[in-house]
Amino acid sequence: MEWSVLKQEVDLGANGVIEWLNNEYGRLRSGRVSINVLDVVRPHIYGESLPLNQVANIQIVDSRQIIVKPYDRSQIHDIAKAISASPLGVTPQISTDVIRLSFPAQTEENRKINVKKAKEFLETAKTKLRGVRKHVQDIYKKSSSGVSEDLVHYFEEELNKAIKHYNEQLESLFQKKEIELMKV
Repeated sequence: MEWSVLKQEVDLGANGVIEWLNNEYGRLRSGRVSINVLDVVRPHIYGESLPLNQVANIQIVDSRQIIVKPYDRSQIHDIAKAISASPLGVTPQISTDVIRLSFPAQTEENRKINVKKAKEFLETAKTKLRGVRKHVQDIYKKSSSGVSEDLVHYFEEELNKAIKHYNEQLESLFQKKEIELMKV
């Protein structure tokens, strides 16, 4: 099997890991609140548990406040109930047709906790990347019977280069997120 085919497999798996890490980092709250923090809220509407962005318009007002405007005003209390039950730690304030969410300012302690969470996500991503490496090695071993040692060595070298490149990308994402989280 050619390295180019296996490289595509590495790229596909590694890009999935990077996408996962970016999604997890998007949920971590930095100095400015993000709409992604509401991804965990799934109100029970129309007999189903739906993502909040499918039942309401979400807007960021300022760095610590979000407004949620339900598409159907009759669902406002169900949405507020789901927000209260979520692990966000905010109390929804209901006005006529909108729900206001005011997030507290980030303390130094909260920022450090979030950096620890970001580091845990990084370690999980590295573990997933090792899984991608193992998967590609297994594919190669199944298809490489009777291949010369030079070709096996070449494959291992190229695989190590690719995985090292993606590990560096993961580290870079973590460093950027750490700076963002610690910014006051």
